Amino acid sequence: MLILAVILAILLPAGVSALVTYNGGDVLIDRPVQDDIFATGGTVTIDAPIASLIAAGGMVTINAPVNGDVIVAGGTVTVNANIGGKVVAAGGTVDINKEVGTNVVVTGGTVTIGKSARISRDALISGGTVTNAGEVKGNLTVRAQSFTNTGTAGNLDVRLSEPRGDFSRIFAIFGVLFTIGMFILGLVLLRVVPAHFLHVEEEVRTAPFLKTVVGFVSLIVSFIVLIIASITVLLLPIALVLWMVFFIALILATLFVSMAFGRVIFQYLKKETSPWIMFTAGFIVLSLIFLIPFAGFIILVIAESLGFGAFLFTIRKDWNLIQKPAQA
Repeated sequence: MLILAVILAILLPAGVSALVTYNGGDVLIDRPVQDDIFATGGTVTIDAPIASLIAAGGMVTINAPVNGDVIVAGGTVTVNANIGGKVVAAGGTVDINKEVGTNVVVTGGTVTIGKSARISRDALISGGTVTNAGEVKGNLTVRAQSFTNTGTAGNLDVRLSEPRGDFSRIFAIFGVLFTIGMFILGLVLLRVVPAHFLHVEEEVRTAPFLKTVVGFVSLIVSFIVLIIASITVLLLPIALVLWMVFFIALILATLFVSMAFGRVIFQYLKKETSPWIMFTAGFIVLSLIFLIPFAGFIILVIAESLGFGAFLFTIRKDWNLIQKPAQA
């Protein structure tokens, strides 16, 4: 939780006092907004100056200045206007074509720093195909399969990897679709069983360190016990059912943590909003964090352990209630 809090403090805008939310199929902001914006939609288009932006959508396009930071995830992300703060982006295609006031952190299939782009500090880019035709005044760090550099950088650090095979591309596509499916599942649970979902999320926020340790140990023990049960013919039917429960708990674990993390975000912003917006914010930020090499995997393990531990504590606390229908 400390690691997540530090990353959150780095990513989110400083001095935030308000937040305006937008959602829908197509989100168009064509009037100046002096507050910080959180937007989700099929397309998100910024055509008027705003304070800062957190957005997720199939296509996110910024055509007007942003005074603060931009944190976005989308199929296509295009920055065509000056950004006063940092840019943190993840997408299939990411294009940065104007000035960025501080740093740029981008991961995507195709990433382009255009001729008109000026990055005042450092840029950290991970992608399949990366092109730099602009100016990076600080360090330009690139991890990609292919890199074309016709621009300039204060210091250049490039490491190229082998092109992905067909299996790797299929796996990457599956990962994107699975992430979208997880997001939809979280929204469905909030809609269908909001009380139960929020009850487990409350457990996530209560003694998180204890629940992370308990969850981690329980994951290891449960896995070993299920393996042993699976090789015993007599216990195999029970093992199959328990495997199903085990995987359901694993899938739901990060959703509970996303909800809790989203609540932390809005507490940091000192803004009241609906649970689904909290969940969306937490899910997006955690998904971006999970993409960080090595550290992202460690944080994923922490999130799984915390969510699993909270799930177990909820069952333990409500065990009498769970037994009542069977005893009636």
